[in-house]
Amino acid sequence: MLPLEDVKVLSFGTGGVVPDAGKIFGELGADVIKIESKDNLDFMRTIGPDMNNIAGFNEANRNKRSFGANLKTEKGKELVSRLVKWTDILLENFRGGVMKSLGFDYDNLRKLNPQIIYVSSQGFGCGGPYSDFQAYGPMLSAASGMLSFWAQPDDPYPVGSNSPLPDHMASKHAVIAALAALDYRRRTGKGQHIDMAQTEVAVNLIGEHYLDYTYNHRVARPMGNRSSHAAPHGCYPCKGNDEWCAIAIFTDEEWRRFCQVLGEPAWTRDPKFGGLQNRLKNVEELDQHIREWTSGFDGYVVMEVLQAAGVAAGVVQRAPDALADPQLKWLGSMVELDHPVSGKRLYPGVPFRMSGAPPVRSMAAPLLGQHTEEICRELLKMSDEEVQRLIKEDVLHTPASSKSGGTSILS
Repeated sequence: MLPLEDVKVLSFGTGGVVPDAGKIFGELGADVIKIESKDNLDFMRTIGPDMNNIAGFNEANRNKRSFGANLKTEKGKELVSRLVKWTDILLENFRGGVMKSLGFDYDNLRKLNPQIIYVSSQGFGCGGPYSDFQAYGPMLSAASGMLSFWAQPDDPYPVGSNSPLPDHMASKHAVIAALAALDYRRRTGKGQHIDMAQTEVAVNLIGEHYLDYTYNHRVARPMGNRSSHAAPHGCYPCKGNDEWCAIAIFTDEEWRRFCQVLGEPAWTRDPKFGGLQNRLKNVEELDQHIREWTSGFDGYVVMEVLQAAGVAAGVVQRAPDALADPQLKWLGSMVELDHPVSGKRLYPGVPFRMSGAPPVRSMAAPLLGQHTEEICRELLKMSDEEVQRLIKEDVLHTPASSKSGGTSILS
């Protein structure tokens, strides 16, 4: 039995946070139903020409069933309300006020299901002057202060990342909070509302910089790949075109081993590189010496010889390199899933193993409304005649009835 096999999750997710959280619940065995509408698509379905064949959506929305319903209709709302009574955990990350406008805010839904665990994850939380602001991951990186030092020292502006880090971290916090609430409910019988501001998650990622300012009155500046606690510490060019290896040395013992690998050339014995503080003081010259050494070798060679000596080093891999990586292959880190539209594709698997449970599962993302009829029959106990009538009346959405729905930003 999977750990969360009896847990039922209703997901009003869009973008990254809630879809990714729902994916994790599904991997652990929960029955996760994604509420969708062809007239108001999850925006991740709109970033390509085919709403059912978009890599980002199909990654974040694995392990779910899709229930298509028109929430502009009273019947559509009534059917979803019946699913609320079935639910243990509800996840939502719509812009502030959207769930209330639908009548699906916590105060309303706990009347239907007093034990429901209701997780809200807005960019800036459920209250305060910014609560109704539209928010995306890169914007939250900026609001938290993360972007102020996420760059090289000589970059003319913050660089950031095209990976929305706050989204991916917030999804894990949402899962942890919901599991804690499940345990609380087990002990007390009480449900609750969990309010998680994604910008607070981003703030938590850089807490040491707030502490540094509080106690030392220092404002963090961009350092690129360098560290104030280690030297050398960075990505160094290797033989070939745009090939790199990351090296991190924190202790004098690691420095001694590193020098032995290099053959202890004269510069390594210079007092200016003796001890961490001296290496930090002369880091520009130090990095130049290391670049001259690494540029003569393949990145994998640099990694392997340094690791053999007990020095932390790792080649900078691209996606094809990671897919071929022998360690990731040994771990079974990638799983192949067969999607009804995009076909067989590789996806990141679950990054842990549990000795007391069967292997966790992974299922391809659903087509919009793929499980509408199934859910109507199994959970809502509706007749086939009623389901077909509601599909014709545009109350329920299936893959066939959704083909003309939604708009793509690329169309």
